[in-house]
Amino acid sequence: MSALWIALPALAIVGTIINIIWVLRGVRRKTRVREKKGSTAAAAAVQAIFATVFYGWLGYCMTRLWDDAAVTEKIVLGEAYAAFVLFGVYLWLTSAYSKKKDRPYGTMLLLSIASGFGNASMIFVVNAAIAGNGNFSTELLPYFVLGMLAFVCGQKLLRSRLIRMTNGIVYDKRMEVLSVVLNAPYANVEAMERGKIEACLNNDTETVSSFANRMVSVGTWSVTIIAGFTYLAVLSLPGFLFSLAVVIAASGAFFGILRSANRLWEQTRDIQNVFFKFIHDLIYGFKELYLNRRKAFDFRDDMEQSCASYRDKRSQAEVKVANVVVIGDLLFASVIGTVVFAFPHLLPGIGNGELRSFVFVFLYMAGPLTSILNTLPDLFQARISWRRIRKFTEELSELGGRTDLEPGSKEAAEVMLRLEQAVYEYSRGSEGSFSVGPIDYEFRSGELVFVIGGNGSGKSTLAKLVTGLYEPNAGRITLNGEPIGAGAIGDYVSTIFSDAYLFDRLYGIDFEAKAEEARHYLQVLGLHDKVAIEGGRFSTTRLSTGQRKRLALLVSYLDDKPICLFDEWAADQDPEYREYFYTALLPELRSKGKCVIVITHDDRYFGMADKLIKLEMGKIA
Repeated sequence: MSALWIALPALAIVGTIINIIWVLRGVRRKTRVREKKGSTAAAAAVQAIFATVFYGWLGYCMTRLWDDAAVTEKIVLGEAYAAFVLFGVYLWLTSAYSKKKDRPYGTMLLLSIASGFGNASMIFVVNAAIAGNGNFSTELLPYFVLGMLAFVCGQKLLRSRLIRMTNGIVYDKRMEVLSVVLNAPYANVEAMERGKIEACLNNDTETVSSFANRMVSVGTWSVTIIAGFTYLAVLSLPGFLFSLAVVIAASGAFFGILRSANRLWEQTRDIQNVFFKFIHDLIYGFKELYLNRRKAFDFRDDMEQSCASYRDKRSQAEVKVANVVVIGDLLFASVIGTVVFAFPHLLPGIGNGELRSFVFVFLYMAGPLTSILNTLPDLFQARISWRRIRKFTEELSELGGRTDLEPGSKEAAEVMLRLEQAVYEYSRGSEGSFSVGPIDYEFRSGELVFVIGGNGSGKSTLAKLVTGLYEPNAGRITLNGEPIGAGAIGDYVSTIFSDAYLFDRLYGIDFEAKAEEARHYLQVLGLHDKVAIEGGRFSTTRLSTGQRKRLALLVSYLDDKPICLFDEWAADQDPEYREYFYTALLPELRSKGKCVIVITHDDRYFGMADKLIKLEMGKIA
């Protein structure tokens, strides 16, 4: 047995040394880099003081044990201290030199065990100190302080690592969701339930992230409870078995009710999608709501019903949880009462000291047990959110789309974009469908093409086919004779749709190289006294509809792609800018070799076009 006690810390030393060498290898190979922290020298000094106090006090306690220890015990104590020191070095190295997507589960498990054992040891030391005649013994005070230091230091290290790891996982998942959305087919994102993306990126990821601290508590309290039950088994095996049965019964009831509450939480999560839709409507429809009080009143009623449904379902779930918590507390109190009043009759051989120790330890364990049970609802909700995130990404990933966000080449001097019997069909369920096509047409560089037709004739759908927002259901699209996927067409096309969104930053444009050109077009478009551009960012986008479209035109200029598409750009412009658009800007773009496609109703300017496409019922008339 003594050989085993010597071997265990020796193995810990060897394992820790191997891990330290592995970390240093990562530092040398640049897979681990120096952590850039905002902590001050004072914070680093505090950490050093804590480490010094802990290891100094650990050495002091081991020295107290050293004098009366046998040779074998002295070897074990020396090895244990060396293992603690090496583990501290390992913790410092992994903290100072971080690794991308590092998941130190083993380290956190050891910290959780150390912290939980330190927490449990405090109650054992206190119980031992007042054992016997009931007088408190100060001989064990240093070991109580050591247990306290182990608990506090373990908690600090464990929480910081787990929080950093959990938030790193949430960050990675959030970026994964964002990449999946940006790469997904436009048609599928367009048809997605409004509010679903917001709920996934915001609520679900935050729910998972907020569970990090509770995970720390669950790990620590679990170790504390295991150590406590072990101690109870040593004190009284029948009492331990009885207590364990009560805890299992309470936990089983709690888990069973949580499963029924889980269905309600699933429903509240679905309601969150609707709630984000209401927020979107409130923000973007506020003008209409402000002007029409009856509309605002009805909107408020509709939103109130959604909020009330969320309130009621969440309240029902939490009432179920509250009921079982009360039952659990009652069971724990029953255990204490049984120990005090029934054990002396059921177990005649049990002494008063054992009863006192049993009650003392179980009272101390009641808090951790309750904390773990109270954490289970958060675990269920975090699991729901995690499943929703994973399901969301899987659904969009299965739809195909682009594989990455890296832009392709758009250096072609001349382009020839051809739709070959291209068809796009909108599905309307039982009401049938509406299709555009088959369309066979070729757009070339140096041409100005007008697309005309009545409302619902298919002009916008044609524009989305040309720009790659829609993938044809039949036929194909080629660029310079080569087939091209819808997701790649955008590298060659600059667009301004009628509902174009204006970002406050020039994304994807090297502003420093085009600063002079940007200032020139601000002047030409009459925006120089309204908007300034600094560091690639607009000073404001709070402009009239016409001014916003002119600013979008500036972005299109700077984007400098071989194909330009404008969807009813001139509809919101003053006559002077409408005249400028048709008689100066469009011919200038054509003279630069651009393929210019314009969706318009301005029949007075039809003569400016090289080609005129008229759509009727989804086909070229």
